[in-house]
Formats: sequence, C-alpha cells, structure tokens
Amino acid sequence: MKKITQLGLVLSFIIFASCDDSKATFKIQKNKVGPIEATTEINELDAIFAEDSIVKPDLENRFRSSHNDIYIYHKGELSLKIQPRKSKDSTTHISEIQILNPAYKTAEGLHADGTFKDLAKNYKIKNIQNSLKNIIVDIEDSGVYVVIDKKHLPSSLRHDSSEQISQTQIPDDAPFKYFWFSFTEE
Repeated sequence: MKKITQLGLVLSFIIFASCDDSKATFKIQKNKVGPIEATTEINELDAIFAEDSIVKPDLENRFRSSHNDIYIYHKGELSLKIQPRKSKDSTTHISEIQILNPAYKTAEGLHADGTFKDLAKNYKIKNIQNSLKNIIVDIEDSGVYVVIDKKHLPSSLRHDSSEQISQTQIPDDAPFKYFWFSFTEE
C-alpha cells in the first residue's frame, strides 16, 4: 500500500510539473513570448517549435519575394506570425509577433481574444494611435499592443483619423482585432 501511495505522489508531481511547463510555454512577459526571447535568432525557431509546423519564406527565391513573416501552426491552427528584424537573415532576432492563439497570456490574463475592458483594468496605457480604420493601443512597459477596429467605437469617432481618442471613449466590450508583441532590442 505504501508503494502505491508513493507511486501516486510521483505521478501527481510529474503531471503537476508538466502542467506548469505548459503554462510557461504560453506565458507572455516583458521581452518574452512563451519560449521566444528578445535574443532568440530566427534559426532557433525550428528547435523551439519542433512539435509544431513552421512556414518560412522561400529563401531560394529570396530576391524575388518580399514576404518575410514566419508562421507557427500549433495543432493545425495558426498560432503566431513572426516578423524578423532583418529580412532574409537566419541569424537576426525577432522584431514583432502577432499572437493569434489565445493560450498565450500575460500574468494578468490578457490574450488575443480579449476586450478593451481586460486591458484597461490591468494595464496602464502608454498611448492610443488613431488610424483610418483602427486604433492602436500601446500598453506601457510590456511590449504588448492591440489593434481595435473603429467599427466598435461611437460613430462620431469612426471617420476622423486626426481626432485624439481617449481611453474613456473606447467601449469596454470592444474586442481586439489584432494582438501584437514588440521586442525591445537589447
């Protein structure tokens, strides 16, 4: 009976440890998205995402193609779009990542399927940029910024890209159109 209890404890520890690893795999921190850090080179992605599918630009036709994004598919779903700092350089670091998989979360639970309320209650907003069809909300000291479609704003704010938009003018239920992470070059 004692051996069964010990075996149960060991199995529980292994399961708990693997669950904790899974959370770390999808954790967003300053200058880190899951296993990707600011110093990660493009050529390291194959090893980091060995269990996932990776679609890279065609380096054979590198002079004819302007496409540089690298796509990471996790369990068949597009999870990350990675933009290298320099094009066609396998040793360059990563500039930005568009995060599409909501499993990637900050410590406060912010993720790609979030709303403005999720952002506003947990973060200090650095600035809000107004563009033709979207607004870009930059979060202070995190590397995260989100894009919100202007169709979710009051009608008086949808058509003027020169108007300054404040945090109080954005509805709580406005969903993220895009969820981005920008690395700080070290």
